[in-house]
Amino acid sequence: MICKEKRGLETSLLSIFPQYSFLLSLLVVFVHSTHFSVEELQSVARLPFFESSFLEKWEFFFSEFLGQVAVPGFFFYVLPYLFWNTGMTILYLLFQKADFSIHGIFEGIFLYRYQPVFWYFFQLILLTYACPFFALGLSLFRKCFSSKIGNLLFGVFPLFFLGLVYFRLDIPYLNEDAAFYYSFGAYLALLGFGISEEGKSLSYENTKKKSAFSPFLLLLSALLCYGYTILGKTIGLLLLAMVFYRISTAVFLLLLCQRGFFAFGKKYADHNFYLYAVHYLFLRLWFMLQKHFFPEAGEALLFCFYSLSPIYCLLFSQATAYLLQKYANPLWRFLNGGRAS
Repeated sequence: MICKEKRGLETSLLSIFPQYSFLLSLLVVFVHSTHFSVEELQSVARLPFFESSFLEKWEFFFSEFLGQVAVPGFFFYVLPYLFWNTGMTILYLLFQKADFSIHGIFEGIFLYRYQPVFWYFFQLILLTYACPFFALGLSLFRKCFSSKIGNLLFGVFPLFFLGLVYFRLDIPYLNEDAAFYYSFGAYLALLGFGISEEGKSLSYENTKKKSAFSPFLLLLSALLCYGYTILGKTIGLLLLAMVFYRISTAVFLLLLCQRGFFAFGKKYADHNFYLYAVHYLFLRLWFMLQKHFFPEAGEALLFCFYSLSPIYCLLFSQATAYLLQKYANPLWRFLNGGRAS
């Protein structure tokens, strides 16, 4: 059973998340449309951690019991993750681009070696199944103090991960900044961001006077933080500036969507995961065509290819999604994580 806070979200922020997710997917495609290395693949995709935690974990934190969360997490996260990684590993083996060894196959299937954009998905799975630890902490805070104070004290989790970022302390397999975005999104949800005290949605008309300058302030914050990442010298502060730059940008885009921007993205929402999962493969084909037909391309033509990359990936993903839905629907459900029939 989900209590009234979740129902308030369903009629307020939930309605804008389709276009928000779509916008973030396009941004990821833009960044990956350069001739990238594996390290460069980790540049922008951290933005959706705020969105994923805020939206998908709302139900978790306001459920009467925690056990119901593991099932959707498994089918929406783990199975698609393993399915795509297995497919990409087989593809690399068939084209002799991977070593046929137990170690190589293990890394390909479980550690996204041949689907490098899934580094974000891997982090999301780790954080999803770390939620019981967050919930135990929240339950302890609420037991020792009042419910409102307990929600407020939950902020120690994002502060803890922010401290790890600043002092460059590493948790194996976990990106500490990703854990910050994830826990910070949950923290805002616990504080009732986007709903009234009665659990009802706050319409844009009721909130625009209070937050008219919020997007501009967030944009200014993002620009200032980005400027410090270029001019700053202290490593710890540089890392914090990058974190705040990313989170400011994420919330800025969220508020733009709340004000009606990017509404066209709703029509593509059901294919968002498929677009994210398949764009790496499509972009490799895009680069191969570019090198074959325009081996001596100048900067202007390369910029044209770069600008058209998101449109190419979107059209190609929509076309293949249509064919899969029509002729191989069970396969499509696996590829899209059960998100659309």
